[in-house]
Amino acid sequence: MKSMHFLFSYLTVVIVSLISGTAWAQNSGSVNDAFQIARQAVKPELQTKVVSVYGVGRPTSIQKWYIIFYDPSIASHGQAVLVENNQITKTYPANGGATYSAELTFDPSRITSEAPALSAAQGYAAKHEIAYDSVHALLKQISLKKPFRWRIELLDSGKSKGFVLINALDDTVAAYAPPNDDKSASDNKTAEGFANDVKNTFLGIGGDLEEFFTGQRTVDK
Repeated sequence: MKSMHFLFSYLTVVIVSLISGTAWAQNSGSVNDAFQIARQAVKPELQTKVVSVYGVGRPTSIQKWYIIFYDPSIASHGQAVLVENNQITKTYPANGGATYSAELTFDPSRITSEAPALSAAQGYAAKHEIAYDSVHALLKQISLKKPFRWRIELLDSGKSKGFVLINALDDTVAAYAPPNDDKSASDNKTAEGFANDVKNTFLGIGGDLEEFFTGQRTVDK
């Protein structure tokens, strides 16, 4: 009986370990982990020049990372790398109709984790009673004159619930914009400008993703 009990306990531990390992494999880790993996796809001199990073996942974690590195050898100056399950699954020229600028790149070592930004977005959503079940997280230097920020889009069953802007260097909430189809944004010129800025930024990266999957680009034309 003791041997049977020991065998049962051992098998339980093995099964739990396998399940945990599988769950871990389905998570692409932190943005820094994704950077370390994605950098293998570009030349050493370009590994610290990131144009943008776009994550798709749950409120507390990201499952897929799309990272665009600055690469002047490509027509758009952008090399995109998809990281999922802790490995590079695809690379492609980011031919999104725009030419990326070397001046608007950033060193990925400045950002070690997206967790604080996701947590800040959660706190904002809870305070303002915004229900959501997934996120789109974008980190991109839009202008040298504008702060370096995360743009966390909150989604519920695929429908946008708005955008929370998080300061990337101290993880504080800077602003919120309602969904693009929410007419209340037009009631406030500041909110309207911010919403349009967010909309245009996400349309650009959305165009890159659409082109990546379908070979066509329609969302921002």
